[in-house]
Amino acid sequence: MKFDLYTQSNLNRPSKKSIIISIPNHPDNVPMVTEFMRFEEKKDLFIWADADEICFVKSADHYIKALIKSGDGFKWATRHSTVKELLQNLDSENFIRLNRFYLLNLTYYSHIDRSNKTIFLKNNFSVEVPHRISPYLLHMLKHTYT
Repeated sequence: MKFDLYTQSNLNRPSKKSIIISIPNHPDNVPMVTEFMRFEEKKDLFIWADADEICFVKSADHYIKALIKSGDGFKWATRHSTVKELLQNLDSENFIRLNRFYLLNLTYYSHIDRSNKTIFLKNNFSVEVPHRISPYLLHMLKHTYT
């Protein structure tokens, strides 16, 4: 697991340290490392999410807003990153970039309503997508993943 810890050596200047912790929990005692990403749900309230828990991402300038699976529901959280940077850090092949602003985890995809520009995820959660998605991707989403 990768954790980003913020320690404060000086009250005005926080410094960032990264610690990688490997927990052997495999039956053959082979160490398995899972990388978690830190998102901020509210001020000073953080969510640690695995890449597979990220359902949908939208750009918000140099921040991203991610829809993260939490139990039976979903939560919106932010992270200082761009969609491009996040996509480079994701190892999963389940993610598709819809355009400059959106990233979709196909594991959670249910269907798309093109007339209302809405993507439906499993559990009937919907996300509006006001920006243009290429006709090729729309066709692919409609016929391949439904």
